[in-house]
Amino acid sequence: MHSRVLLLLAVITLFTVTPCLNARTTDDRAHKNSAQIEDKYFDLSGYRLHAVLEGQGKPVVVFEAGMGDGTDSWEKVQPEISKVTRTLSYDRPGLGKSDKAPQLHDLNQSADELHALLQKSGAPPPYVLVGHSMGGLIVRVFVFRYPNDTAGIVLVDPADEGTDDRLHSKLSKEQWESYQAFMKKHLQIPIMHMDMYGMTSGAEAAAAVPLPSVPKILLSASKTDDLSNDDKPFRETAMELHREWVKKTPNAELVAVPTSEHYIQVVAPETVIAAIKKVLAESGH
Repeated sequence: MHSRVLLLLAVITLFTVTPCLNARTTDDRAHKNSAQIEDKYFDLSGYRLHAVLEGQGKPVVVFEAGMGDGTDSWEKVQPEISKVTRTLSYDRPGLGKSDKAPQLHDLNQSADELHALLQKSGAPPPYVLVGHSMGGLIVRVFVFRYPNDTAGIVLVDPADEGTDDRLHSKLSKEQWESYQAFMKKHLQIPIMHMDMYGMTSGAEAAAAVPLPSVPKILLSASKTDDLSNDDKPFRETAMELHREWVKKTPNAELVAVPTSEHYIQVVAPETVIAAIKKVLAESGH
C-alpha cells in the first residue's frame, strides 16, 4: 500500500476547481501580453511538450502542476513571478497542448523528462522548482536526481507517499472501501489516467533522500471549517504528513494557509508568490 499514492485532496476539490482552470487558457494570457509570453513546443524523442515561458533573469522558476493539470493552474502566479525572473510552466504528456508520450511515466521518468525539457528550452540551471499536489512528488524526485541543478523548492499542498497507509489506519472499513472504489473510478477519467503511474510510484519519492541543502518552503492548505466530518480526516491527514515532512527535512519551512483548500495557487495566489520570492531571495543566485 505504501507504493500507491492517492491524491485524495485533489479529489475533494478537483471537480469544483478544474472547470475554472480550464475556462482560462494560455491563449487568453498571450492575447493580453503577447510581447512577454513565449508559447513554445519542444520535441522530446518523437513527441512534443508545450511550455509557457515568461520574464527574464536567474534563477529560472519552474512550475510543476498537479495531477491532470497543466500551465493553466499557474495563471495567477506565473505572471507575477515573471516580473522578477525567468519562468517556465508546461503540460505533461497527454495534458493541455502536449502530445501523448509512448508510455505513461512514473515519478523518475517524469523528473528525467522535465530535465530534458529544461535543457531543450535553453533555461539555465540552477532552478527554483514549484510543485503542486502530485507535482510536489515530481519536484522532490527531480531535486534528488539533479541536486546541482536546484536552487530552491516550493511545495504547494504537496501529495505525500505515506497518505494511503495513514488513511487506512484512520478510516473505518466502510470509509476505506468507499474511498478505494471512488479512486479506482477517478483514475479512469482520461486526464487523470495520463498521470496514473505518477500516482502509483510513491516509493520513488520515498527513496529520494536526502535532498540538497537548498531553501525549501511547504505551503499546507489548512482550511477545515467548511469540510464535512467525512472529509476532515483527509485534510487532517495531509496537514499531519506535511508537518512531519518539514520536521525531518533540513532547511524546510512550513507555512499553513488557513484560507485555502487544495488549490492554494488559485484561492490564495499571493501566498505562493510570497513563498517563491522568499526562496529566490534565500537561494543566493
